[in-house]
Amino acid sequence: MSEELKVNYVDHISIAVRNLNKAVEDYKHAFGWEVAGRYSDLNEKIRVCYFMAGSTAIELVEDIDGTGETARFIERFGEGVMIVSYNVDSCSHALELLKRNGVRVIDEKPRLAKEQDRRFAFIHPKACHGVVKEVIDGKY
Repeated sequence: MSEELKVNYVDHISIAVRNLNKAVEDYKHAFGWEVAGRYSDLNEKIRVCYFMAGSTAIELVEDIDGTGETARFIERFGEGVMIVSYNVDSCSHALELLKRNGVRVIDEKPRLAKEQDRRFAFIHPKACHGVVKEVIDGKY
């Protein structure tokens, strides 16, 4: 029997886009939302703009130079949902539980999101029917 992963809530949903500025304007027009924040992660080669839908961030993610994971995702699948992220109390503990459950993971140990001082790790999309899942701790 597998151990249950305790999840606090869906932390964020990352949507890969070709043109961040256009996508932001489209979301503002469609939903009337205001931008909650922006950041760049040079290690991940992404620019991000996000909106808050309740406690869940909707991230629009653009590849910085066309060589990162987001660019490869768009090349293979087109624009769309790339990551569903679950907020957990401890990324390290969640990752260990997933590995004990036999889940195929991308990260053997948590990465650090310096901009937000949070730890995160990815679950391989083949373990979740084609969608990358993420466990992340801390607050958005």
